[in-house]
Amino acid sequence: MKNVVQIVFVSGNQLLLAFRQNTEAFDKYWGFPSGRIENGESSINAAEREAFEETSVNTRALNLIAEIDDPSLPIRHYFYLCLGWVGKIENAEPDLCGELRWFNVNELPEKCTSITYLVMKEIKAALHESQQ
Repeated sequence: MKNVVQIVFVSGNQLLLAFRQNTEAFDKYWGFPSGRIENGESSINAAEREAFEETSVNTRALNLIAEIDDPSLPIRHYFYLCLGWVGKIENAEPDLCGELRWFNVNELPEKCTSITYLVMKEIKAALHESQQ
């Protein structure tokens, strides 16, 4: 089973999604910035590394909000909520990401990865908690 981190960047009621291109899985779909956890690497360290590799920012506070086994692939996803970062978010992997774009949490694009839709309940609950 592969282990993957997904970084859920949040700004107000907006979520950052990446348009995947030239990828093995879910090519031409929107999804959270993500990547594989390397051997011997913790999920939090992988999330910090992937956030920087894909968006050029250093994360401030990452909170694990969900751990989900993909129903269709042998992948375990670790979702980290990121409410703060240092630097300007930009597309640091243009060969694998066609675009980074902010979407309203209640108005995601139609063509998202299936796991993105599956985790939205947990994301909304975590956002509600963080606003208390």
